[in-house]
Amino acid sequence: MVTKKREEALSFLQEHATGVLATCGTDNQPHASAIFYVADENFNIHFLTLLNSRKYKAMKENPRVAFTAGTMDVPQTIQIEGVAEEILHEREKNEQAAKLIDLLMEHSKRYYAPLIKMDRSEIVLTWIQPKWIRWADYSAMDKTGTENVWTEIPIV
Repeated sequence: MVTKKREEALSFLQEHATGVLATCGTDNQPHASAIFYVADENFNIHFLTLLNSRKYKAMKENPRVAFTAGTMDVPQTIQIEGVAEEILHEREKNEQAAKLIDLLMEHSKRYYAPLIKMDRSEIVLTWIQPKWIRWADYSAMDKTGTENVWTEIPIV
């Protein structure tokens, strides 16, 4: 059962491209922002941000973050708590950055993502290593209530 739910959660995460990242720096002020992301088979989230952004500053001060992606048409969400850090390894950086640039360019047909128009030396590739994952599929709700809605996904 958990294996099936894990596959559903991973599929959902990889089929979507936007979510909300929540951070909190040393000022203890919460901050949430929408991000474009790509995810790998281990639920790691990769995204781009700017060196002068509030989220980058907060992640440097406190790397513990929360991330959520969800849909309303089929009520499903995935919630991830983890640790964010800058990717410094050049091979991984190039691979993930290329995927993200492709994603941003794909979405720029109607609207452009601001990052694709900015100086690349100001852009930071970041990843979230999950420490806790919860998959919620409200479409699975039946007469038993919420019993089959939430599933904690084990970290591999």
